[in-house]
Amino acid sequence: MAERSRKTVPAPRLPGRHLPWLGPLPAFRRDPVALLRAARERVGDAFAFPLLGQDVVFVCGPEAHAEVFEAEEAVLSPREAYRFMAPVFGPGVGYDAAGPEEMDAQIAPLRTALASRNLDAYARVMEEEVRAQVACWPAEGEIDLLAELNQMTVAIATRCLVGEEFHRRMGPGLPRLYHELESGIRLAGLLSPKVPMPAFRRRDRARAAIAEAIGEVITERRGRCQGDEPAGRSGPASGAVRGQDMLAVLLAARTPDGHSLPDPIVTGILIGMIFAGQHTSAVLATWTGVLLMRHPEYVPRLHAEQEELWAPGSRLGARNLHRMELLENCVREAERLHPPLILLMRKALRDTVIRGHHVPAGSLVMVSPAVAHRMPEVFRDPDRFDPSRYGAGRAEHRRPYSLIGFGGGEHRCIGLAFAYLQVKAAWSVLLREVDLWPAQSAYVPDYSTFVPAPAAPCTARYRKRSVEPS
Repeated sequence: MAERSRKTVPAPRLPGRHLPWLGPLPAFRRDPVALLRAARERVGDAFAFPLLGQDVVFVCGPEAHAEVFEAEEAVLSPREAYRFMAPVFGPGVGYDAAGPEEMDAQIAPLRTALASRNLDAYARVMEEEVRAQVACWPAEGEIDLLAELNQMTVAIATRCLVGEEFHRRMGPGLPRLYHELESGIRLAGLLSPKVPMPAFRRRDRARAAIAEAIGEVITERRGRCQGDEPAGRSGPASGAVRGQDMLAVLLAARTPDGHSLPDPIVTGILIGMIFAGQHTSAVLATWTGVLLMRHPEYVPRLHAEQEELWAPGSRLGARNLHRMELLENCVREAERLHPPLILLMRKALRDTVIRGHHVPAGSLVMVSPAVAHRMPEVFRDPDRFDPSRYGAGRAEHRRPYSLIGFGGGEHRCIGLAFAYLQVKAAWSVLLREVDLWPAQSAYVPDYSTFVPAPAAPCTARYRKRSVEPS
């Protein structure tokens, strides 16, 4: 390693006067994307800066992303970087697992629940929940688009991942608990996830309430299994997912020595998956809607695609959704312009080199989809909404590690297909049911958390398409 270090140089320091230990914290909290974009334009694709007593090395560009995402975990560790997520997942779960092998073993059963054979049943649940939500709206008026899509994705996630019993048990209070859980993912977590601040206390109370309800459902399901009733069945309604919600899969999973997964591990995995999948889907769906309202010239083409691929009166299925290329490209462009995850991190456990720059052990290595997705070297006219950039002849996203809104490499989001299916299902129904227009002059990101949705309220005007204009 000493030989490699002599042939490399440290990453240049972020210019400007920064507070001791805190670094550029005020600007980073206010708008981390603007700070990092401006720094890249001044310094280049790699630079270093202090943040909350932590040395940060920021790198940008597909080649740098490849070196980060493909590094061995003994060198660049996601587990050590995301220790602040432990209060959400719970002790010994996810990034708090004993090691990479145990974390991989916990994730393995999820691949069964998210397999393509289950996506068709999930699509039906998605359609049902979006239609039910829209049915509650008056004929025309205003909605908070983020709040409505958040409620839809909460219902979808709980039904598909945990099951009907949990969905009914939690009732209308569940979106609030998820919001409180999400609001605890803040910059202060890099310092310690146990900082005595109100957001973290709300996070812990919400987590406890959700865990208690899931624990009760687990107890009921295990009791039914002992009574020879198939796990995952809880009456006719749960047949919508054919007993293959994620809870059923986890209860059927076995450890290498043949034992059932402990209940706290099952609970933690479910909370982590719901947290990761529901919030990112709601944010991505909301930005998709905002962009379509800002670019209504695409809406007639989307209507035509819906009419061609989804026959009136038929059920929405995964096959229909996969064939909706224009809608998928609009969602992909929303992911590029407003990625749900604006920062992806690794902890350097050993001295290493990224793009010729020496990275000392102990550094926090950071990449930003929000910065990388606006690189003109990768995406032509990068600030422009242009779904055609993904079509034949361009396919700008095909360059490895260019589009990284859901991560990359071995740790790319396991629920990516589910997230895209959910967003496309929501907008398939909404495009058929309502016309939407912007109700405010600007929609700006809220950077108070690591998953920035449009700042609340995200107001839109609508009219149901079955209603004549007033």
